[in-house]
Amino acid sequence: MSWKPEADGIEARRRQALELGGSGAVEKQHEQGRLTVRERIERLVDAGSFYEQGPIAGHSERDEAGRLVRFSGANYVLGLARIQGRACVVGGEDFTQRGGSPTPAGLRKSVYAETLALQRRLPLVPFLEGGGGSVTGSGGKAGGSSPAPRLGEPVFAQPRRDNP
Repeated sequence: MSWKPEADGIEARRRQALELGGSGAVEKQHEQGRLTVRERIERLVDAGSFYEQGPIAGHSERDEAGRLVRFSGANYVLGLARIQGRACVVGGEDFTQRGGSPTPAGLRKSVYAETLALQRRLPLVPFLEGGGGSVTGSGGKAGGSSPAPRLGEPVFAQPRRDNP
């Protein structure tokens, strides 16, 4: 058995996550005089020190044969880095994905950023540029024909890999 299809799928998700909301969304961000969250992180932290956590967290859609059709990455970028030589946790979102509104995976990563900073006793540097949550919650638009699918665990769920 070959693991090539799985490895290729991981790499495809990694590439798509790096694109944030796609070239059009990044261009719009730049037209408004804003950097993307990845660009802001890159400019803040010491060169080469950013180590991303959960780069392929998100939601995958697959065809009947199990092949990756579409991947929507979490709209929160999170990692460990150094600023002027000091270790820290850095993360944030921007308007390139879902207008800055959180995704289930993005919410989970933002909570994990705080947990990671507390566990490692490191400063947390958040880049907050988001649209906030949906007023309709996870049930979709009021009066809509079908509710939006619930993805992932609630934000308040305890981390699965808690180190006491």
